[in-house]
Amino acid sequence: MPQSIDHRVKYTSMRTVSLTDQPDPDTLTERSVSPNRTTLTSEPTPKEDHSPAVWGLGWRSPTLMVVLYLCGLALSVGHHLYYNSLDNTLVKSAEQQTWAIRIGTGFAFVVKTLLVAAIGIAAVQQIWATLRRKSVNLRGIDAMFSVLSDPLTFFVPDMWMCAKTLTLLAIVSWLIPLTALITPATLSVNLKTTSTITRMSVPTVNFTEHFWTDWALTEGAGWIYGPSFIISRLFTTTSSSAAIIPLTPPLPNSSYTLEFWGPSYKCQNLSEVIAETKGITYLDGLDNYTSFQDVWHKFASNSSGDNNYTFVLNNTLLIAAKEYRDSLTDKSTETSLVCRLWNTSYVLDVSFNNTIQALIPISTELVAPCNWSSSTGTSAFTDLYPNRPESLGGYYITHLLFSSLIEGTLSIGSTGALIGEATRLMQSSIFECPELLSSSKYTVASRVANPICRNRTLARALEDLSRNFTYNLLSLNAASTNVPVSVNSPQNFYSYNWKNLFAAYLTALVVTLVCITIGLFALWGNGVPQNTSFSNLLRTTRNPDLDKSTTGYCLGSDHLPDKLKKVRLRFGEIETPRPFKHASFGFEESVIDLVKGEKYY
Repeated sequence: MPQSIDHRVKYTSMRTVSLTDQPDPDTLTERSVSPNRTTLTSEPTPKEDHSPAVWGLGWRSPTLMVVLYLCGLALSVGHHLYYNSLDNTLVKSAEQQTWAIRIGTGFAFVVKTLLVAAIGIAAVQQIWATLRRKSVNLRGIDAMFSVLSDPLTFFVPDMWMCAKTLTLLAIVSWLIPLTALITPATLSVNLKTTSTITRMSVPTVNFTEHFWTDWALTEGAGWIYGPSFIISRLFTTTSSSAAIIPLTPPLPNSSYTLEFWGPSYKCQNLSEVIAETKGITYLDGLDNYTSFQDVWHKFASNSSGDNNYTFVLNNTLLIAAKEYRDSLTDKSTETSLVCRLWNTSYVLDVSFNNTIQALIPISTELVAPCNWSSSTGTSAFTDLYPNRPESLGGYYITHLLFSSLIEGTLSIGSTGALIGEATRLMQSSIFECPELLSSSKYTVASRVANPICRNRTLARALEDLSRNFTYNLLSLNAASTNVPVSVNSPQNFYSYNWKNLFAAYLTALVVTLVCITIGLFALWGNGVPQNTSFSNLLRTTRNPDLDKSTTGYCLGSDHLPDKLKKVRLRFGEIETPRPFKHASFGFEESVIDLVKGEKYY
C-alpha cells in the first residue's frame, strides 16, 4: 500500500490550511511560488465548476481610445473649417454672431471632452500597469484611482514617487480643458469700412446760360455789366483765403468722381506769348494790332516809373511788375506776364470722411483758349450773336471778376506808403507773391513769407486761384448731375485667428496621442483591459489578508485611518490555500508577478 499524501501545505505566511480547503489528492502537485514557500511541481486543476480568468486585450478599451481621439481630431478640423468659413464675412445680425459663438464654444467643449475621455482610459490602464510592477501604500493607491477627478491628490508624495507616468497623464488631462478657453476666442468681430456704389445727385458746374443767369447783373435787353453780389462774394472769399469751400456731402462717408468743363487761366511770360502768336492780328474795339508785341507796347506805355501795372485785354490779363528782386539770386528783374482764359476739362475726386471734405484734382486739361471781344461778352445773354458759345456768359463774368482784382496800379508813394488803384489785389492771397510783395521797394512786405504762392511765382498763384474759384462754384448748388457714389460705412466683420486655434488644438492632439500610446502599451502589458469600476475592484481584492487588515473599517470614509495609510499593496499572484493560482491585490511580501497567459482563478 502506498503511503498516504500529507494534505497540509505550508506557505510563507505560515497559515494552516483546513481540511475543508484541501485540494483533490489526485490533482495536487508541487509548484514554485517563492523561495520560502513549499512548491507543487505540476499545475493544479480546480474543480469542474470553476474556469480560469480570460486573458485578452479585448476591443472596447483600445477602440474607444482611438475612436475618441479621432473624433476629437475630426471636430477640431471641423471647428477650423467653420471659423474659416466666417472669416472676413459680414456679421449680418446679433443673433448670427451669438450662434457663431455658441457653435464655436460647442466645438471646443466637445473636443476637450473627447480628448480628456481618451486620456482617462489610457490613465486607467497605466494605474494597473503601475500596481503590477510595484507596491504602493494605500494612500498612494487612493490617489492613483482618484487623480483624474480630485486635484488634491497631486499633493500625495507617493503619486510622484511611485506613479510618475500616471501623474504626467493626469496633469495633461487637467490641462487639456484650457483649449476650450483659447479656441472659441480665435473668432472675433472687427469694425471695417465697406464701400457700396449707388447713383446719387451731386452738385456740378454747368456753364450754360441757365447756370449763370442769376449770377450776372444785366441792364436793358439783357446786357451784362457786372457780376452779382452773390458771385462777387464767392470770388472775394476764394481770392482772400485761397481755400476750397466745403460742399454738402451726399452722405457723411462717401466719395465720387466728377467731370465738368470750366474756365482757368494759363499764365506765360511775354516772350513765350509773342513767339506763339507771331502773325496773329488782334482786335480790340476799333484798334488793330499786327502782333502781340504791339498790344503790350500800347498798354505798357500807360505804366510809368517803378509802378506795378496790370490791365485787361478781352480774355487776357496783362501784368507788369517792375524791379522784382529775386530773394535767392538777389538779382532785380522785371516780370511781364500774359494770362489768358482757357476752356478747361476738370476731373475731380471728391471724398468725405465724417463730413470732412477732401477735393483732389485728377486732371485739369487745357482744351482751347477763349476768344471774344468786349462787345460779344457783354451781349452774351442777348440774341445779338446767335452763334455765340452757350458758355460765353459764364466765362465773361469770370473774366470780369479777375479783371476787377488785377486791373490797376501799385506803387510806393512819396512818404514810402504803398498806394495804388489795385486795392482789391492787396486784399487777396496773390499779393503775397514775390513779384508783388517782395519787390525791393516794399521793405516791410519783404519780411512776410509767401505760403499761398505756389512755387513762389505770381503765374502759378493766378492759375491756382482761377481753378479754386471754378471748384467753389460747386458750393452754389446751381446745377446737379447723377454720378456713382461710393458710400463708406463701418460694419462688423468676423476675423479668424487660425494660428491660435491651430496652436491650441495641435498641442492638445499631440499630447493626447502620446498619452494614448502610453495607455496602449500599458494595456498590452496588463494583458487585460482594466477599469476602476466597483466590480473590478471587487474581483481584484478577494484576499483574506485584506479582509483581516480592514476589519473595523467596513463602512468606508473619505478619511483614510492612519493604521492603513502605510499599508503597501501590489496587484499580482497571491498565496492561497487553493491548489490553483489566484490574482488579487495583496501585501508586498506575499505577491509575485503575474505571468501573462497563465491560468488564474
